[in-house]
Amino acid sequence: MSFTARAYYQHGHDDNPVVITTAEDAQALVDVMLRQPVENSTAALYIAERPRHEIGVPDHELRFGILPNRKLGSIRYVNGLDAWYAVGAQDGPDPVSYQYMGHEELFPADSLVGLDVLVAVITDFLAAGAEYRPNGARWASWPDEALGQEEDDGFGDL
Repeated sequence: MSFTARAYYQHGHDDNPVVITTAEDAQALVDVMLRQPVENSTAALYIAERPRHEIGVPDHELRFGILPNRKLGSIRYVNGLDAWYAVGAQDGPDPVSYQYMGHEELFPADSLVGLDVLVAVITDFLAAGAEYRPNGARWASWPDEALGQEEDDGFGDL
C-alpha cells in the first residue's frame, strides 16, 4: 500500500496542505523548505490513512526544521506517547532554533543532520505509513526536560 502524507509549514495549510506521495515529492518539499522565510522553517507531516485519537488529533507526527544557509536540519518523530529525534552534529551547547508558522521550535543541540538524511527519513515515513520510526537516521529519545529553559530552583532571583 502506498501512503499519503500531508505537510504543513505555512498559515493557510490547514485547509490546503502540501500532499506528498513519492520520494520525489519528499525531495521537492525539502527544496521548497530551503526557500522559506525563517518563520516557516519547520514542517509537520501526518499520514492521511492513519487513524486519529478519539479527540480527533493524529497519533503520530514527523516534524523537521531546516537551516537553509547551512543546508542542515533537525527531525523529530512522535508515535503515541513516544518521541525521538535524529542524532547528528552539535556545534554548540544551545538547542537548535527554528520556527513553525512564527512560533519558536527547539531541537536538541546534537540534532543537526544533512538534507540527504532528512529526505531519506521523510521517504521512509511515507513508505511505512508511520507504523514505525523511519529508517535513515540514528535516533535518540526526545529529552524529558524542556529545551532552552533554565531550571527553576524555586528561589527566584535571591
